[in-house]
Amino acid sequence: MTGGYGTTSGTESRGSRALIDPLMVFSLPAEIEALRDEAPYRHGDRNSATLAKEVDFRVLLSVLRSGAALDKQDGDARASLQLLEGTATIIVEGNEAQLDEGDVAVIDAGRPWTFRATSDCALVLTLAWPREKAGV
Repeated sequence: MTGGYGTTSGTESRGSRALIDPLMVFSLPAEIEALRDEAPYRHGDRNSATLAKEVDFRVLLSVLRSGAALDKQDGDARASLQLLEGTATIIVEGNEAQLDEGDVAVIDAGRPWTFRATSDCALVLTLAWPREKAGV
């Protein structure tokens, strides 16, 4: 049984897959390697894949080149950013923190944030919206 979003449509380089299932397991090293092999990363500064998606929850895997940023993400969601590889800076309401490989940053709801890669990096971004804000 899948959730409200069903499956991804897939692309030339990625097959379609369920966006939410009772249990989902991913090989992050394999997913990171696949993202780095795709054109958006080979020819640009980042690439991402949605690993799981439901109306009040998202898990995304991103690879960024040094200097690339994820800016002013949805402040309504609580967020966690787990840095799998590399180094980065995160800024929340003027407070800046350095992240190293293996670090996790947790940001409370209502706080827009900016993530900037200070070296090539890979991260898992998890977003969770309060059910009343998610429209459920």
